[in-house]
Amino acid sequence: MSRDSSLGTKTELQRLLTQERITGSLEEVASVHEINRQSTIKEILVHVSLMSKFGLFPTPLTVRGAQNQYFWSTDGDNAAHCAPGQMFCGGQTIQKRITTNNDLEMIVECLFSKTDGIPKRFNVADSSAEGNTKGDRLRRVFGAACVEAARVGKFARIDPSMGLFLRSIEQIFSNYQVQGAQQIEQAILAQQRAIDDGTPLQGVTRQEIIRILEVYRDVLRSADPSLGTVQRLFPHDLWHDYSQLH
Repeated sequence: MSRDSSLGTKTELQRLLTQERITGSLEEVASVHEINRQSTIKEILVHVSLMSKFGLFPTPLTVRGAQNQYFWSTDGDNAAHCAPGQMFCGGQTIQKRITTNNDLEMIVECLFSKTDGIPKRFNVADSSAEGNTKGDRLRRVFGAACVEAARVGKFARIDPSMGLFLRSIEQIFSNYQVQGAQQIEQAILAQQRAIDDGTPLQGVTRQEIIRILEVYRDVLRSADPSLGTVQRLFPHDLWHDYSQLH
């Protein structure tokens, strides 16, 4: 039986939570989507680390493809997930490990469910970047970053300013940056090989996919790893909320 929260029921979230359609040139849309992906990943890393700190992961974490979504596309667009994958613990999505705080559970679920409404070609580029067959590329790097955040969080000492904790998350994101950009580069090379082989792609050109991937790569490489770039992220408040779980 699904629970409600002060954020609303899941049905209400599906209906009420909307985002403005991303518009602009191919490069502008790709840049905004990649920035949204980075913000989502940073916020997830904070939650994963705090969940580990307060004992919510009895078994190792694994990553799979994204599942839920509450934001839906309009005007013929696709809904492209911001998170490269969904984290699981013992076969259960990690948000389901939060059993005594409805708001926290819903916040984490919404992070994994968040999508941008953008044209189909960007979703095709995302699939290429994420590696949607074996979980390679961005999805694997994202999963590894979450596993590292859980490891660090398990033994973290939270000082009043949370300075050490925040720097540890920023370092994990910096590692994700380097490895993620490398994996996107591999996706670009795969698309170039497909052009050379004459492998067709329906509804979009591989040249478009390559250009989108190039923007993803460049924006990721130049990203600021600071958590201060994430709007409405308050790690100290989250630490307090997780510390109250029972």
